[in-house]
Amino acid sequence: MSTHTPLHAILGGGKVADIMLWKDKKLAAAILLAFTTIWLLLQCKVAGRINRRPPEINIQLPQSTWIYLFETINWFLLKFCEIISGKNFELFFVAMAGLYILSAIGTHVSFFSLFYIAILSVETLPALYAQYETQLGTIAARCIRDVKKLCKLFQSNVLDKIPRHMKLN
Repeated sequence: MSTHTPLHAILGGGKVADIMLWKDKKLAAAILLAFTTIWLLLQCKVAGRINRRPPEINIQLPQSTWIYLFETINWFLLKFCEIISGKNFELFFVAMAGLYILSAIGTHVSFFSLFYIAILSVETLPALYAQYETQLGTIAARCIRDVKKLCKLFQSNVLDKIPRHMKLN
């Protein structure tokens, strides 16, 4: 018996999962078209020409949402401490590579374009993953194996040669 959880269930099931996996093609296409139109309007700087006051919005979140939010922030802070402490070199390497990629992207792409790419990715990548899951699993396993080899090689050739203990007078 397989312990494999279907992607539809991982995405929460229901209407959102149907949209993200393109099971409701009309609604998914409408959402994609709407975000594409908004992105094009913002790229053409139409938003600056509209002199309209934003509506006042009063949002009240339940306590469970705040608890989840602070637990998530706490998890990120713990990961950050793990990264900067140097205990997990692989996580440090992944964080540095991710920050480098983000800085490279940020120098060439505007905020609105980056936001549009994120929306486009959220709407299309789950469906593509569902279609090519086995091939992506094979490639991901190979990439993870190669990154682990590189990390071990870097640690043995560079990091292990750095003196760790200093003698105090």
